[in-house]
Amino acid sequence: MSGLHHSVTTAFGVSGIVKEKGYYKTTDGTRMIRKTKDGRGQTWARYQIAEHCCKNGYPWLDRYHLSKSGHPYVFAEGESYIMTDLINYREADFSDSQEFLAVVKAMAHWHNCARNITFSGEASLHKGRPPISLAETFKIQGEALDTIRKRIRKQSQLSDFDVLFVKHYPSYRERIQKAQQLLENTGYIRRCYKARQMNHICHGGLKEDCLRICNNQVYITKLDQAIIDYQINDLCALIRRREKGQKIMEHSQIIEAYSQVTPLEQEEEVILEAMLLYPAAFVKIVSEYYQKKRKWIPVAMANKMKEILANESSQNF
Repeated sequence: MSGLHHSVTTAFGVSGIVKEKGYYKTTDGTRMIRKTKDGRGQTWARYQIAEHCCKNGYPWLDRYHLSKSGHPYVFAEGESYIMTDLINYREADFSDSQEFLAVVKAMAHWHNCARNITFSGEASLHKGRPPISLAETFKIQGEALDTIRKRIRKQSQLSDFDVLFVKHYPSYRERIQKAQQLLENTGYIRRCYKARQMNHICHGGLKEDCLRICNNQVYITKLDQAIIDYQINDLCALIRRREKGQKIMEHSQIIEAYSQVTPLEQEEEVILEAMLLYPAAFVKIVSEYYQKKRKWIPVAMANKMKEILANESSQNF
């Protein structure tokens, strides 16, 4: 990031700044200024989300600050800048089971506060993908794996990746089938539409660096990827994130922690179970290797596949 144009600090009413990696912090260390790719409407929406959550009982956020002109952004030299609170506490430690459960409870609290938002003025926020039958999506992906398996059978030589795929295809195909069956009689689509109608907000990027800890309080930061969507997607993504190389934790423990704050209905637990059962990482790398025309190094892809297999072998499926 090059030097910050003086008009930006003037517009935000900041007298002094210190350059850091990827952002600028005010000399008093309480706020930060950084570039954003969001347009006016999205920035207004994220500002209003933070304010809505604060008013509803979750103030532990990096709130946006308005410029002197009353906007949550400043334009300078073709770039858009925002100023937020600087939450410079340590990152959440997902390897600590108790701390991870505290993060889950905090997310449940934030989810409860990030509902029924009425956007005003220029505010405009993206919605998640149009709701479709998740069971149908799983079916399509399973059939795609079937097609790849048939294609490999016709090959005279197999790569290391081919061998790994063929060996593990049966177990992953079974998982997809089970996930599909679990979802068939649920109201997943209805719940997605309800979330969109009621403006339920998903963070969309809950990783360790977005979750900061201070005095046992969880601060949720970086709303840059927030969208209107079914919030169980956040919970699923958080669990998947935690399971990358971490010790096994029963999903029931995580669901119980979440439900202590924002109760999940039994059907929602079934939906979450199906989403977690679906082998997203395996399907993604197989798709990248066989279906997408992109440059990749065979050995690197095979090693990546081995990492995925090793990680999932430690999970409860």
